[in-house]
This record gives sequence, structure tokens and C-alpha cells, in this order.
Amino acid sequence: MRVSTLGWNRNTVDAMLEQQARLARTQAEVATGLRVRTPADDPIAATRIAGLERALSASEQFARNANYLESRLGGTEEALADSGNVLQRVRELVVQGGNATVGADERRMLTAELRTRIDELVATANRADGSGEYLFAGTATQTKPFVRDAAGVRYSGDTTIRQVEISDTQSLADGHTGLDVFMAAPRGNGTFTTAIAAANTGAASVDVGSVFDPAAWVADAYRIRFTAPGSYEILDSSNNTIVTGSYTSGDAIEFRGVRVTITGTAASGDEFEVSPAGRGSVFTLLDSLVATMENRTATDAEKARFATEVGSGLVGLDKAIDHILQVRAQVGARLSAIDASNETRQSLELELQGDASALRDTDYAAAVTRLNQQYAGLQAAQAAYTRIAQLSLFDYL
Repeated sequence: MRVSTLGWNRNTVDAMLEQQARLARTQAEVATGLRVRTPADDPIAATRIAGLERALSASEQFARNANYLESRLGGTEEALADSGNVLQRVRELVVQGGNATVGADERRMLTAELRTRIDELVATANRADGSGEYLFAGTATQTKPFVRDAAGVRYSGDTTIRQVEISDTQSLADGHTGLDVFMAAPRGNGTFTTAIAAANTGAASVDVGSVFDPAAWVADAYRIRFTAPGSYEILDSSNNTIVTGSYTSGDAIEFRGVRVTITGTAASGDEFEVSPAGRGSVFTLLDSLVATMENRTATDAEKARFATEVGSGLVGLDKAIDHILQVRAQVGARLSAIDASNETRQSLELELQGDASALRDTDYAAAVTRLNQQYAGLQAAQAAYTRIAQLSLFDYL
């Protein structure tokens, strides 16, 4: 087959241009450190790289979510710790004020500090995070959760909590509502509460009681009524008498799986209430303790009421402190889960980055070797073309 001079020149130049293009790609690969700069360089690798980059981008978003959640939960844990300290101080003040040797002036000073501590607890419950969102308002993060009015401290937030994703398969709550933390503290001994009737005239007080047979307990509003200083009857909410008995100060009165102890001399007609325990506001409990501290204790009946309310208040404070500790434990568990998730995510990111690097980045040893080969091949082709191109009859005429 005959090959024209024009055709030979064209084919040779095209071949050298192709060599130059390959050399240019290799030079760019060495200069940028990237083997795959566009999908045209390696379509299959480019597709895999895009998938790895999407996974890395999602992981980075999870990391930002985790940082936000860790910061908010850290603020929540600090607020709960401060709340527990306030309640512990309140308990110390109540114990001190409940001492029979404390005078009226000293009790007034204790009451003044109690009020200050209540205000401190309200301020702590209204604490915000670094971005200005209230910690205990639920999803109503721009609404101050606790406001005091004539009826006491009320909750203005909502009852829902935001869930924040920290991985493909894990999401965590970003806090607790103030309703759960400060408005749902257990009352009494956890099963029932005791109280002294307002009209009592005797000197008897009642303790918080205990449960000795949970299976026998029937939740109802009971009244222990003294028919005489040494005799009592127990009535249910329908005024049915379920137990009668004789009374000696300090002896336990037992019925339906529970026992309470009444100490002191009860007058005929005196009543003591035993009601199912529910949950209530910590602020209401503290306000009631302030009112108790301000009550007179001149008569035996006033002293009995004071002792009953102080004893009940101390148990309520213990329950509130325990409740705060339980919430702190839940927050701490979430913080630990974030730490574990961060470690897992960082390991995964290293693997993803390694896989992407293996597909995208330049293997310098191979690239430099290829560059030298391509450069040498191009030089040889150019030299050969120069010599062969001179092999023409016109050069000899």
C-alpha cells in the first residue's frame, strides 16, 4: 500500500500530539497530586470518589451536630448540677430552721435566704445555651420557660424535645423539658403522702410513712380520724371505715400494706391524711417550705403542724434532689454516647479519606516514572520525525 507524504506527515504529527497530550496529563498529575481531576480521567474511580465524598460530607454534618449537642447537653448538665446544689442548700436551711431551739429572728433570716435560693433556682431553670436558646423550654427555645406570677412559678415551655442525628443510625435528645425536670418531682415517699388536717387542735404530728407490702396497697385518699385521744378509725374516700384501733404516741398505724407513725397527743376529731403520691413542682414545694418557716409555733397544735410539714418537706427535697440526679445521669449517658459516636465517626472518616485518596491521589513513584518514559518517547519521536522528514528526492536534486 502506498503512503503519501502528506498522509505520513499527518499521522506522525497526530501521534506526537497524542504523546504530548499524555505527557501533559502526567505533568498535571504530578503537579497537582491528583490522578483523577475530572470524570474523564477515570469515570469508574470518579463515581466511587463522588460516593466517598458524599459520605464524608454527611460525616462532617454529623460531627457538627455532635458538637452542638455536646455543648447543649454540657450546659444542661451544669445547670442540673447547680440546681442540685441549690436544693441541697435549701435542705440545710430547712433542717436548721426546723430545729426547735431556733428563735423567731433567726428563722426569719433563714426564710430570707430560702427566698433568695428559690429565685436562684428559677434563674438556673431559665438558663440559656451559648446561642441564646433556653435549655429547659423544650422546642420553644425562644420562650422563657419559668415565670412567677400570683399563683407561683409556672412553666411556659412545651413538652417536646428535639432529636439530633449524630450518625446514620443514632439520634439523641438535646435536653429535657422543664416540665420533666422541675415540675414532676416525686411527692411523699414515692407511694403516698401524709398531711395534717387544717382544723386539728391536738399536739400530734405524722411522719411520711413507709410501705411494707406494696401488693396490699390500694391507692385512695384515706383519713385517720381520732374518735378519742386514744382511739382512731381509718376511712377511705367514700367514708367507709376500713380499720379501727387504739393509739399510743409513737406506735405505727398499719393498714393496706403501709404504715405511718403519729407522735404526740391527738385530740378528738383530729385527722391525718394519707393520699396517693404523685408528682409536683419543685417551686411549689419550696414556696410551701417558706410558708411553713413563717408560720407561728406558739401552741402545741402549731408545733405539731410545723413538725409534720418540715418532715414532709425534707422528704420532698430528698426526692427532688434524687430526681435531679437521675436526670443528670441521663444527660451523662448521652454525653458518653456522643464520645463513643465521635470515636467511631473519626475512624470511619479516616477509612473514607484513605479510600478516596487511593482512588484520586497521585502515586508519585509511578507517575514520575511514566513521565520520564513519556518525555523520552516524545523526544525520540520528534528526533525520528525530523530525520525521516528529510528523506525526500528533492533533498538530493
